Amino acid sequence: MDFYILKKQQELIAIPANENNCKEYLDSGYFYIDKVAACNETNALKALQTKQTRTLKIPLLVAFLTLPVIFAAWYSLT
Repeated sequence: MDFYILKKQQELIAIPANENNCKEYLDSGYFYIDKVAACNETNALKALQTKQTRTLKIPLLVAFLTLPVIFAAWYSLT
């Protein structure tokens, strides 16, 4: 089942992916964050956290792997 993740101030909520229901929340001040697949609301919020963590880990990993190459190239050129 798909869920929309919405945020109002610091509160995250997951609602079933129904456009009419989502529109009501958006009209009441919530902002759309993402759409995730999960079996219930709790797992939908956990899936969002996992997705955000993965999004941050990959660029950091690439940066840490390229730093030694950059330092080696800099050292060999000087």
